[in-house]
Amino acid sequence: MSKKLVLWQPENSGLPANAKQPSVIVNYALQLNGKDRKQILTAFENSHFEIGINYLWTKTEHALKKELSTVGISFLAEMLGRTDVDEDDDVEDILTTKDAIRLAEELGVISDTDAIRLRHSYELIIHFSRMDSDEGGTESINEAEAIASLHACVKGVLGRPKVEVAKKFVEFRNALEGETLSEDDSLVQMLGSSPYFFSKLTVSVLMNATKKNSGAKLEHVLANVNVLIPYLWESLRDPERWQVGHTYAEMYSEGKKNAFSGIKSALLKVNGFDYVPENLRSDTFIKAAEDIIKAHEGMNNFYNEPSAVRHLAKLGTTIPTPAFPACTTALLCVVLGNAYGSAWNAVSDAKKLVKSFTEDRWQYYFNQVLPSDTRILEKLDQNKPVNNWIELFKEPKMSNLQIKNPKVSALIKASIEGDKAKIEKDSKRLLLDFYG
Repeated sequence: MSKKLVLWQPENSGLPANAKQPSVIVNYALQLNGKDRKQILTAFENSHFEIGINYLWTKTEHALKKELSTVGISFLAEMLGRTDVDEDDDVEDILTTKDAIRLAEELGVISDTDAIRLRHSYELIIHFSRMDSDEGGTESINEAEAIASLHACVKGVLGRPKVEVAKKFVEFRNALEGETLSEDDSLVQMLGSSPYFFSKLTVSVLMNATKKNSGAKLEHVLANVNVLIPYLWESLRDPERWQVGHTYAEMYSEGKKNAFSGIKSALLKVNGFDYVPENLRSDTFIKAAEDIIKAHEGMNNFYNEPSAVRHLAKLGTTIPTPAFPACTTALLCVVLGNAYGSAWNAVSDAKKLVKSFTEDRWQYYFNQVLPSDTRILEKLDQNKPVNNWIELFKEPKMSNLQIKNPKVSALIKASIEGDKAKIEKDSKRLLLDFYG
């Protein structure tokens, strides 16, 4: 039996790893037309590297988002945990650049290595776009950096033929919401031994399918909820358990009897009613957290983050438990910043909220959320974010936490000791567990 659920394997771009000449690399960009290739090459030949790379990145980002959109907008929304998105929304509006790279990596559209290189290229572009004359107006992208970014964009995205990836993903999704599965089905068995990402995705697909379907299709979905939720429950982390409980509460409040009865049956099998919120106040906090993430990962984040953080702070310091994972991730993104620094006008408000967390809440975050919090884990190999991370662990309360996961415990120990190399190593081990 396969230990990893593989939905699709990307085609190799064919670009040699040792290609260094822009004229050679551009010829492998199959998704660019002749005019685009000539424009990029001309910019390189005239040492206008920023112009060339910015134009190249626009084409790369558009191609990546367009390819992702073939799996369906609602499917992408399920992966993002977004409830405010439907199939009519534009993929450019719902996906930040980092979302697009992360989802492409999670779905196997690009390799882990290509994802790292694309993130680095994007960070480089953001860095130079922020620089003003006070920081040294003469500094710009150099030739080596530009060629590395060109290579990353062509190898990861533009050098591959346009491949219809939707079919495999639609099959996966349809198997969850279009058929009635049994516990001994191969798909169910594979899920039990696959990386956690697939369990998380399965819960999202089932809960969203419960909300939108009716008739025979809803019956299939609810039957699968009653097979898969009990099957996965012991391995599910709290964010996914809260998602099930939240969906039950939402269906109950809307009077959708069949839907909430089906989820109720699954929750009864696992004694899961502790995860049903008493009200839906958490929705407001989750939406505020999503706005912070969107600001943080978008262009001009230093300008846009402060108002988003202030909005969350005005909602109150008592964050509902169902919203706590999303809010903590958003606030830590602001506090840690990125490779180029932090949004100072947003950090003070974010830190106030983070410092108000009790030992119990930190324990909850590290035990239930951090193991699959890829946004935060991916920051811990960057110098400035890891320095800010270490600052968090100077609080005395951090030394008293009871951590169940030995890999998280090792990361916390390294963080308290300020051991950057160990922090990077331990965070990568957790990412490997999540993605497989």
